[in-house]
Amino acid sequence: QGVLAQASHCVLLFRTVSERVSILSASPKAAMAPLILKTTLLVSTSLASLASCAFLERGIETPTDLLEDVERGLGGTKRDDVEGRVAAFEDLMRPTFLAMPRTKEDRLPSASVRYLLHRAFVERHAWFVEGLVNGGEAWNETSPVAVFARHGNGEAQGVFERRLASEGGLTLRETAVLASTLESLIQEENVERLRSAFRVMGLGLEASAHTEWQVQQAVDNYMLMFVLGMNHSVVTPQLMERTWRNIARIYPTWPTTRKWVREVREEVVREAPEARTSLVSTLRVLEVMASRYGRWQDSECLAMKQDLVQLEKAGSGRVLLRDFYEAALF
Repeated sequence: QGVLAQASHCVLLFRTVSERVSILSASPKAAMAPLILKTTLLVSTSLASLASCAFLERGIETPTDLLEDVERGLGGTKRDDVEGRVAAFEDLMRPTFLAMPRTKEDRLPSASVRYLLHRAFVERHAWFVEGLVNGGEAWNETSPVAVFARHGNGEAQGVFERRLASEGGLTLRETAVLASTLESLIQEENVERLRSAFRVMGLGLEASAHTEWQVQQAVDNYMLMFVLGMNHSVVTPQLMERTWRNIARIYPTWPTTRKWVREVREEVVREAPEARTSLVSTLRVLEVMASRYGRWQDSECLAMKQDLVQLEKAGSGRVLLRDFYEAALF
């Protein structure tokens, strides 16, 4: 209301000066001298007030589209990839967004943005993203954009930090852009992990003719690095060889995991069997695996829970260490 009142004042001021100048131009020469004096006084005393009307230019500005900021910070290619994901995230997050307390500008504060992002990734992929999961801390303990620091992307962090700071929160669309950017960066990490999976085999990612065995082995290497949390940027062929030799001890359920990986790959490459060893097909396999793995792994967790329940000391909710280790030995 205050802005509208000031706008009305500015319009009236402009109109008054315009009318006085019109009267001046239409007046006979004899009457012009006093009118010139009055008009000069009116204009000079109004200059300060007119200057205050500059708020109109600033006040009606709306924040730039966050996708434009993403493009400036991360490049046009990344913007295109992010934009292709936004609508799906908006649809996914809308019911929860509308149920949450928001500002009068229809924005969520930082803590609520973090919670909404966490919910979205759990629902979309069954991902518990480090930096979004609260882990027992308050939701406002950490900024939701700090998650980008964990993925080594300061540019993305800066883009969203500036928007949060300047606007005091994010709209539904802006939160969807944040989620899409994070998902895109995670997929980018998957490509680098695949590059390392080929590297430890002495092969390049962009080689024109990988064999079926090479692609299958690279996907296995990729998945092994993923499930064991290995740093793909520094992994060596020697380390991978030792890991494979000891996989039965390190990760007893690996055969089940590998079987699932092979099934997903076969399902995906069936769409274009003539290109089953191409880079495009392999990246598509990894994308599908990433979107399904969380829910599939939950079956492992449930099986482990069932095993522990069978070992429980009756009515205690606990498993004796003796029983726990005996179960692993026999």
